[in-house]
Amino acid sequence: MLSQNRIYTFTFVLFHFLLIGFFFSHCKLNLNNPSDPRSKSYFETAIWNAFLNTRCIPDVRGSFSLGTGNTLVIPLSVKALKSGNTVVTAVTQEPLAWNGNTYGIHTNHQNSVLNGVVFVIDRYFSRILWLDYLGEMSYGVEDWPIPEVVSVDEFSNGDLGFFALVNGTGRSNTLNAKSGTLAFYLARYNQYTGEIIWQGYANKDNTRLSNKGYAMTITPSDQMAILYQGVSEASTPTVDSTGLSFPGLPTPSTATNSTIASQKELGFALVSGNGQGISQRFLPNPGNSTDAVLFKSYSDKLLIAGDTANEFISFSGHPRLNEARGFYGIMNLSLGLDSISYYGPTTAATTSKIRKSLLANGEVYLVGMINETDSTPNTIHPFQGTTGRRNYQILKPDRSSTNLLWSQYLGSTLYNVPDVIPGNLIYNSVRGELVGNLLTVDNGSPYTGISSNIQSGSVVNALGQARLKMNPTTGAFQQLQLYEGSTDSNGTNGVFISNQAEVCSGRMVTIYTRINSFATATTARRIEVTTRPASEEP
Repeated sequence: MLSQNRIYTFTFVLFHFLLIGFFFSHCKLNLNNPSDPRSKSYFETAIWNAFLNTRCIPDVRGSFSLGTGNTLVIPLSVKALKSGNTVVTAVTQEPLAWNGNTYGIHTNHQNSVLNGVVFVIDRYFSRILWLDYLGEMSYGVEDWPIPEVVSVDEFSNGDLGFFALVNGTGRSNTLNAKSGTLAFYLARYNQYTGEIIWQGYANKDNTRLSNKGYAMTITPSDQMAILYQGVSEASTPTVDSTGLSFPGLPTPSTATNSTIASQKELGFALVSGNGQGISQRFLPNPGNSTDAVLFKSYSDKLLIAGDTANEFISFSGHPRLNEARGFYGIMNLSLGLDSISYYGPTTAATTSKIRKSLLANGEVYLVGMINETDSTPNTIHPFQGTTGRRNYQILKPDRSSTNLLWSQYLGSTLYNVPDVIPGNLIYNSVRGELVGNLLTVDNGSPYTGISSNIQSGSVVNALGQARLKMNPTTGAFQQLQLYEGSTDSNGTNGVFISNQAEVCSGRMVTIYTRINSFATATTARRIEVTTRPASEEP
């Protein structure tokens, strides 16, 4: 009977793989319309995704260490793919050893300076499938950058889109040539082989371009939506009606405001999955600066969040003009704003900044720092200390209306929280909890205003870590775990979480940053990418 069952199972599986093979060998995916129910590729993509969704392996264990620890390797994003594979992006000053090699499959590391790097780990976490360098990024990447510095997202058929601001020599065999010192590298790769489907450069006058605050996301119709930060001239500002230069991309439908010297405003563009420009525009804002930390596609909308010093044209409500305050907005695929809300106190001279973001389980979460109490809804955990005391602030806006649902604070009445957030927020679907990977105050003292049945652990060494577990619906703190991040007061053997992604059923892929000591933290780091069974997550 056992033998008959095995024969039956083998025959069943073989039949279905032959059927799938026959199906895909007699068709060509139409990559332009995978979300159109009338198109052939819609049906093909649905079958492929249904197959991929069965490939979750919750008990995998594995680890990859990259970098010698003698130069700077900064991890950025980690993304779980529908295939079960994982894609990681980073910047590195040295060639990284992978599978016994240090080369990139298309381009090698250049000039012993920071280069953008991407690599894909197989779903068994047993090997790196491929690794490639996207180009030099030696123009001044921040010490604690947002993950989108090398943006990655997944097309409906599993291909990967990449977007990064690069300098140095441009690549060959591109849709268009790189012009200027800085240009945005834009590409589509095959996830499994690393083959380049197409690649090109979105060029722009470097005097009208910021080297920060950019991102890319892929829409359900396989269009690449691009965000960047334009800058007006430092002396006599003029309106930017040129935007980006890319094959097929028309001039912006809406220009910048550009009434202030060195004014920073947000620009957007859409590029098809085949590498052809569709449209672009700016969101004019008379403030001196607008920065974005969230730019994600959701259904037929684009979600955006960050900080701005003034109101976007036609959208009022900023609580304190000419001072940076948080915002969350919803854009349509014509690249216009549908709605927006501004957050923060009306009090003058308040430091309020959103640093990181998360879109998970159909919900939006933001985290940053603030040094002034604010009148916010459904606040269970209030601001700690008096005016000027820096607290963490975690906010949840309503994804579809932009109204603020709740805001919670984490801080100390006596000490400021650090002014950086090396980690990020993550959602664990099995436990139904929102997790923040944060730092303790510099001397490791416990946070105040938190009951002893929630806060646990202690820290005596430098680089203390704080793992905050929250109820994602109410924002209530469930656990606050303090633990060591180094072995002494000098930060020796420092280690902290830089980013995480849930692969499946509560199993996380975690990127750790490791440093030798505080003294070398800005010049020497290495990274470790690990996963373990979901049941072992702390």
